[in-house]
Amino acid sequence: MGISKELEKAEKEPSEKIIQKPTLLTDSFLAEEVWNREGTPQFYVKYFDGDKSELKDRLDLGEKDQRERPIIYVPVDNAALRKGLVLLPSEPKETTFKQVFDKMDSFAFRCYDALGQEPYVKLLSRVVAASWFLDRFVANPRFDVAGAGKFAPIIPIRGPSESGKNRLAFVLRLLSYRPYFEMSTYRVPSLYRPLDLWNGSLVLDEADFANTNEKSELIHFLNCRATGTPISRQDPKSPRKTDVFANFGITILTQRRAFDDNATESRCLPYYSERTDRKLPTVETDDMLAEGLELQNMLFYLRLKFYRNVAIDKTAWINNIADPRLVSSLLPLLALSKFEPTIKDTIETVVKDIAKLKVEQKSNSVDGTLLNSLWEKGLFAVYSGIPNNEHYYFQRKEFDDDDQSVSVIPLTISVLAEEFKSTSRNIRKALTSLNLCAAGLPKLVKVGNKPYRVIFFDPPKLEKRLREFVINYEPYELYDKLGLEKPKTVTQVTEVTDPACGAKQLDGFLKNEPCAGSVTSVTSVTKTSEKEKIEGGLDISQVKSLVRLTTCFEGTCVVCGFQGRMDWQATEHDGSWGLLCASCGDQLAKKLGDST
Repeated sequence: MGISKELEKAEKEPSEKIIQKPTLLTDSFLAEEVWNREGTPQFYVKYFDGDKSELKDRLDLGEKDQRERPIIYVPVDNAALRKGLVLLPSEPKETTFKQVFDKMDSFAFRCYDALGQEPYVKLLSRVVAASWFLDRFVANPRFDVAGAGKFAPIIPIRGPSESGKNRLAFVLRLLSYRPYFEMSTYRVPSLYRPLDLWNGSLVLDEADFANTNEKSELIHFLNCRATGTPISRQDPKSPRKTDVFANFGITILTQRRAFDDNATESRCLPYYSERTDRKLPTVETDDMLAEGLELQNMLFYLRLKFYRNVAIDKTAWINNIADPRLVSSLLPLLALSKFEPTIKDTIETVVKDIAKLKVEQKSNSVDGTLLNSLWEKGLFAVYSGIPNNEHYYFQRKEFDDDDQSVSVIPLTISVLAEEFKSTSRNIRKALTSLNLCAAGLPKLVKVGNKPYRVIFFDPPKLEKRLREFVINYEPYELYDKLGLEKPKTVTQVTEVTDPACGAKQLDGFLKNEPCAGSVTSVTSVTKTSEKEKIEGGLDISQVKSLVRLTTCFEGTCVVCGFQGRMDWQATEHDGSWGLLCASCGDQLAKKLGDST
């Protein structure tokens, strides 16, 4: 009887294992799902060798499952596709990057009134167009590691009701790679489950939620999505089984308010939409949809044609931009500038404004308002109780109603708690998260005849936080107020203290410190011409050695003043040293080589 049941079960089982996938990539071809909005979706297969391409209903890669059944891949065909939640191209339409960007701009400004923010809208449209190549972050499948080596920004379109948020989201949706649309859902599984299947962009309308701090499940999902971290869930019926959902791609959303979580805000390219007086169509027209779907086909063509030629340089930086996540957001776009140089012009026009807007958003967070309050008080005192580890603490003015006098006393956590209508515990937690000082400092400091629980800070640490959270903060403005000499922005080399992260020397110079860690020495000079200098005034005769950094560090070049990635470290005969950008370092290395 048991054998008969087994035979009956085997007869009912299909002879093939069918798997639905919208994309298949092999060494010889790229297959993408296409659908003409009627009939059955198919694979459009583009072979890498030559110009051959063809349509396929199913693909057999010669794989077998555990039961030795052949695995057959077919396009995804479900209600999300049939009812328009997800958009697919119908066929590739030949074009060039310049042609498609020109058409994108025409489409965007016919549908949406940017009200003077046209350069920003152009940049956002190009960022989402670059989502067609986001998977090029992983050029080698061996290095496809969860949460590492990739980044996709969140694009929140913000503004009051009837400010055009949805219209701009509509434009960006039709330019993005395989967009999946959802509206105001707080059920995170209804997002990560379909996106695990479609592996495309997410467009989330009305994304205003009561809780957007770090404890929110939605915030966790968005943060993971930006860095390509899959969502894992344990099966309650089988605790040993873990379900893992792929989670990476551009996220476009509309909302009225910023996120409470600073980490999420740092992953954003925010845009503020304004209400227009132009008499645009009140709903999207068929012509708009037809043009948007045509753009999908044009971007699809570019993906098929240039897929293997797009190389994302993960070490690239943008001049005068120190925000690593802002730069990461633009890396795919920088890769496309190889094919369309005008992309760099678009980036340079807007990127500084974006960096400033990101600071404005973070200044309104809990950490931001706290830090701005500390900075606005503008009163500081030095604490020298620990040898070779000088710190500072914040002060405040106290008014005496009796004699109308004003005294300056240390600022304490309890005073801040009263100011922010919070508890001392919450303020202490916020200050600890800001990491303003080193550990091991005394809890109480005696000022005059009274002990105070002061709020310590280390100038290099506070300098970084002020740049991150205070609008219009000028670099090293803090140093001017403290009367400290501005550092040459010497940044960290492996195992050497970074003055922007807690230096041993408050003046920002690291003197007589060996360059520890793994660095490759280029040359060592003991004698050069006294008059020989490079641009910026660096005296070569004082340069003892020059080494190339083997790890990416951020700082300011001591020669040209460029802020960003530093590639060289120059050490002088007195032991002090500074960092140089790639260009100045290469120039100095050549001069040092010529003089030896």
